[in-house]
Amino acid sequence: MQFNELDIVRVVQLLKENRDYTCTEKIGRNPEIGDIGTVCHRLDIDNPLSPVMVEMVDENGLTIWLAEFLPEELELAESNKN
Repeated sequence: MQFNELDIVRVVQLLKENRDYTCTEKIGRNPEIGDIGTVCHRLDIDNPLSPVMVEMVDENGLTIWLAEFLPEELELAESNKN
């Protein structure tokens, strides 16, 4: 599936368990199945199979994780398509 920037997605599988991620200090953790985040960047807009960057934040807007996912690891929870 091709995701658009600002789509809300759910992590449904982890093909790479210990992936690199960025986070707010003392808040971050590895992504887990069931996590919900926002697509913030498509790495190759012309290739629907290319990875996307997804960010999960807490209730204060602090980043729990920002990580790269393959489309097959995600499902659409809410579309941002206008």
